[in-house]
Amino acid sequence: MSKEKELKFYDFEVFKALVEIEIERINRYKKSSQFSIAFLYFPAITNLLKEKKPKDIDIVFRLRENLRSADVISPVDEDFIFLFLPETDKKQINALIERLRKITEINFVEGVVSYPEDGKTARELFDKMVQIMNDKLIPIIEI
Repeated sequence: MSKEKELKFYDFEVFKALVEIEIERINRYKKSSQFSIAFLYFPAITNLLKEKKPKDIDIVFRLRENLRSADVISPVDEDFIFLFLPETDKKQINALIERLRKITEINFVEGVVSYPEDGKTARELFDKMVQIMNDKLIPIIEI
């Protein structure tokens, strides 16, 4: 049996539910106190996919190497990925993003929110995420 860690991919509705469940778990059991969610947006990936074969685009492989088996990936579109990282604060997720920048050839834009720093409900966290997305992505998308 292979010891390769299994990366979990979920659709975005399940991703949102996982965030809500994690908040409920923290409030009930008080064993953990933090988690982070992030988006990664790859503005040039569509062009790369046209120029190269998909196997040459190694972002998912790089994510697999740098995420824990408890972490969750939610691809929303071909150029958007959301991450859910339990027991991870903003400093830790920013370190992960810097590692990804160093090891991948694909430029990306990221946004990070952390519980409870950026919100104490799923709604507050996702509202903050939307604000970050608007601030970072509208200038890119309009160009």
